Amino acid sequence: MITRLFNSGLITSLFVLLGIGATSCGFNSKGSEKNEVVLVEEVTNEKKGGGQKLADLTQEQIKAYAKVNSCYLPLLNDSTLYPDRKRSFYSWNELFNDSLKKESPYRNRYIVGDFMVLDDQLQNRGIEEKNPDLLQLIDFKKYDEKFVTLMDEAIDSKQNQLVLFDYIRKNHPSDSSELFNFFFKIWQFKTPGINNKFSVINNKAYALGQKVCLCEVEEDTLRLVSQFAISSKRLAPSELRDENGKLLSTTYVQNLPLGKGRNYYGAQYLITSKNWETARKYENLDKFHDEKLGGGNNRVTFFKTGAQLPNFLLMTPGKEYPRSMRQNGIHEVALSGLSRGMLGAPNSIGCIRATDFGSKFIRWWVPQNAKFFILYAENRYFAELPMESLEKYMPFKNEVEGNAFRKWLIDTKPLKAAQLNIDKEGKHDNGYILEAYNLYGKDYEAYKSSKK
Repeated sequence: MITRLFNSGLITSLFVLLGIGATSCGFNSKGSEKNEVVLVEEVTNEKKGGGQKLADLTQEQIKAYAKVNSCYLPLLNDSTLYPDRKRSFYSWNELFNDSLKKESPYRNRYIVGDFMVLDDQLQNRGIEEKNPDLLQLIDFKKYDEKFVTLMDEAIDSKQNQLVLFDYIRKNHPSDSSELFNFFFKIWQFKTPGINNKFSVINNKAYALGQKVCLCEVEEDTLRLVSQFAISSKRLAPSELRDENGKLLSTTYVQNLPLGKGRNYYGAQYLITSKNWETARKYENLDKFHDEKLGGGNNRVTFFKTGAQLPNFLLMTPGKEYPRSMRQNGIHEVALSGLSRGMLGAPNSIGCIRATDFGSKFIRWWVPQNAKFFILYAENRYFAELPMESLEKYMPFKNEVEGNAFRKWLIDTKPLKAAQLNIDKEGKHDNGYILEAYNLYGKDYEAYKSSKK
């Protein structure tokens, strides 16, 4: 079944630009389903001393934890993070999935959309992705570190894949089908986490920091399973048509969900439909996994232009936010007019855009009807940076340098080059090559240094 979308129509200093609008990344409602303490210096999932319960945390403790682990943001009593100021926080028991049975091991999973690119001092936050640790997931508790090591080594090498498969057959024969399916459908797409302070596109620089955090409630902590760079709303499409109504071109104008448009995003949603993509075959094992998590389907979502929105997760606003846009979702970066190199900064027309691996893993991990909290202060949502102080940080000055990186990636990581759609030649500043450099730039710079 196909669902078709519609459009509802600082370094030294920074400029926070404001805008309003109600454009969505849309989803036809006929396609939806019914089934269906102490400040620490790094992100941590360590237990809090003394077995202190989450419900007993002070606001000072919550604020300290939220600075390093966005899973705590919904517990922070701060009305500036909310669209209508009617609510200013959620209690810890409101984080749980209300539709799964109490004995389900997945009802403690929820998502936080931390949409701020600036910190509380209005400085550029930057984005640092955190890939999931399989051994921390209930689905993989019985496996060991060797299994995870072999899974990671198999990502870039066909030969290493054979080693992994042999290990699985010998050590986990009864689980082999599910493990093979997980590797081919999810884990083989894993890439290094994006770690970047800003993005430069078309001679403009933007602060990064927007992320989606996958979270699990435990008795005395909120576990950050992973966090992925995302892009939320910044743009609205502007269409040029001829006298007969034929579409001639589409451009995008800035239209931020701030000011009068702040209600575009509600503070809490449910993931009510978990859709698929044409690049992967939806099989019985995928259906079996979806059923364990309360639902999912093999439908594919398309934008009105015909562009596919892979792994579309429909976001349905909670009852408290009836004015919020209803046709948005989380999905892989898809529309060609919106650069992939902007992940971490607002750059979509409404949907929440993620990486290839991010969209696949989120869809696999998230239960049906999981809660999705979107929180941000308006003056921290978006920032354009002064380009003159950042030009030297561009990875490539021209196409010769860009093509040299393309060749290195294709030669050394052919599977990843193909996954990231890297051609042998092309522009040195398009979204595909900038995304690839964000992921593998450190390896490339080390390679160049070794040749000197």
